[in-house]
Amino acid sequence: MRKRRWLKYLSGSIVSLVVVLIVLTIIYSQLFFRVLLGFGSLDTYYGNNERGNKIMNYAISRIEDKEEEIYHHLSIQNTKNGNYNIAIAALEKAFGINPKEVAAYYGWVLLYYYHDYEKALVILDYCDALTPNFSDAPMAEDIHKLKGLAHMQLENYEKAIEEFDLNISEITETIGEEWVDVYTFVNKGRCLSAQNKHRKSIEAYQTALNNYQECTEAYYYMALDQLKIKEEELACKNLNTAYTLIKKGYKSADNYIEYFHEVYEQEIESSILTYCTNTPK
Repeated sequence: MRKRRWLKYLSGSIVSLVVVLIVLTIIYSQLFFRVLLGFGSLDTYYGNNERGNKIMNYAISRIEDKEEEIYHHLSIQNTKNGNYNIAIAALEKAFGINPKEVAAYYGWVLLYYYHDYEKALVILDYCDALTPNFSDAPMAEDIHKLKGLAHMQLENYEKAIEEFDLNISEITETIGEEWVDVYTFVNKGRCLSAQNKHRKSIEAYQTALNNYQECTEAYYYMALDQLKIKEEELACKNLNTAYTLIKKGYKSADNYIEYFHEVYEQEIESSILTYCTNTPK
């Protein structure tokens, strides 16, 4: 009787131990694959694109209950490395799983990296509609500014100006005009210029300069408009100011993307040589 009881207890203990081991194996194998995903991402970060992506894709294939963050993780590093075909496919999967969480980043990356302005607007409008009484800030940039940039690139200048003005008015009313990104004024000015409203565009550039005196781009684009209304002396003065500033390093730039308002030393120099009697200093 005792022997039977002991065997029953032993067999029950063995079954329980096996169950615990199976559960631990599942848990820790899932943890292992998630850690492996991180190693793959790190490998890709250091430029080992093929090997890193193989590791990440293998890890993802073994992870159960995949959430949007896994595909988002795969997308980010590949976007930075220029592997856009891999990155956009992963981001599409992430958006399909949880559009509310992914929309802000997706719209931002479509605008700056993929230059798919029409799709960027669809996603940004969706994101904006999620919080109708609040202005979102995808990747710390006001959503109206981003929508304005997309419209600007599509040459929908009136709509772009509307979005820029929303960005400007909301920030001005809440914390003050000095907190508005100066490049919102610069890009508004460029849209006005495209509509041949050169004096209004000059006002927008001047507002940018009132808030940031070293804004090379405002001086440069303002000079181009001044040339169009025959204010050559002022234009050349501003071109030379822009050239001096950019030589000192005052320039809007990013390690990964080219801004839509970005200006280069060579184009400022070329404008001075073309329109001004004095040579750039």
